[in-house]
Amino acid sequence: MLLLAIILLVLQSDAAPVSRCFKQQSISDELKNSTAVFSGQVIAEEYRPVNSKEDHLPEGGEALVIRFAVERWWKGSGEEEVILYTGVTRYPNGYTRMFAEDFTFRVGEKYLVYADSSEDGLKTNGCRRTAEIEKAEEDLGELGEGKLPEKKEAL
Repeated sequence: MLLLAIILLVLQSDAAPVSRCFKQQSISDELKNSTAVFSGQVIAEEYRPVNSKEDHLPEGGEALVIRFAVERWWKGSGEEEVILYTGVTRYPNGYTRMFAEDFTFRVGEKYLVYADSSEDGLKTNGCRRTAEIEKAEEDLGELGEGKLPEKKEAL
């Protein structure tokens, strides 16, 4: 009976066992099709409330967001810090939803991020050219120097 329950949970899961990514875009196409392109260090992970619009999901969900200290901009707002929403959502009943395409970030690590706008804010995934900075040499070479973030004036 327990085995049957586990099988049903796996079959009903939103997370796919294999990635649904298509062929990765070229660097120039990814830049053109992105809302924001930046490099930076992950300084925090936190959960923020989301409004679930899907009937089969419980209320009270929280999305995992990643906070970056931006080092360079190639496209986007130019701010010193960026919040990036992930596809990971946790719910009060202990259920966590994630997708096979989610990109996993680690606090303290540096990344080159290609992101799009969503209802919540900026998002990326593993199908994009987003990568750890050490693995993004080709992209960084083609993107060029970029721009430093804009300093906010103290009030």
